[in-house]
Amino acid sequence: MSEKLELQPDEPLSVKVERHRAVYLAAVNGEGGADMDQEARARMEIIRHAPSDQVKRDQKLLYVAGYLIASKGSLNPEEMELLLSGSISLPGH
Repeated sequence: MSEKLELQPDEPLSVKVERHRAVYLAAVNGEGGADMDQEARARMEIIRHAPSDQVKRDQKLLYVAGYLIASKGSLNPEEMELLLSGSISLPGH
């Protein structure tokens, strides 16, 4: 993945997830010039994603949990705070 990562706040979660998955796999496999900085930016875009309903919120949390298990990684304090604060309440509630 050699193109620049251009994230858009109004993109659906599914688009952000697919971008993160592709960048993550490319970075860990050393393909296409992707690096872990790109992966971190794509991951942060998922964490910052504002779900529109409880189903989308659960999908977001499930993806992040799956990513953490598969990567054996962890979130930094800022990511954890954003994830938790965005998961407690939904917009308009």
